[in-house]
Amino acid sequence: MEEGFVWLARLMFVGIFPLGIGMLYRAWRVGVRRDDRFVADWRGRPIPDGVRWAYPVLGINVAGGVGLLVVGILVLLIGLPFAMWTGTTALILWSYFFALQIVVRRAENAQAVR
Repeated sequence: MEEGFVWLARLMFVGIFPLGIGMLYRAWRVGVRRDDRFVADWRGRPIPDGVRWAYPVLGINVAGGVGLLVVGILVLLIGLPFAMWTGTTALILWSYFFALQIVVRRAENAQAVR
């Protein structure tokens, strides 16, 4: 493998942990601290009627954070192949993005109906 690619792969691997911890931090702020500022889309923009949508956002953040941390730990413990952990990480991140988009659109539509 080219040396630059190896460093890029290492950087991607190290990036799994801050992303997962960040998702769990957002879940903790929503679930434990009841901080509605963290009921937001992936960019941090607040979702309309955040109290109503707190539990779906909490579940999405917990699932994404735990999923990423499990992938990172499995790479360290059993040495998942590169294609496996990058594909799984991409699946988790895209699922996180689209799940939050669905919640945001449903929240906006619910607010428009009122």
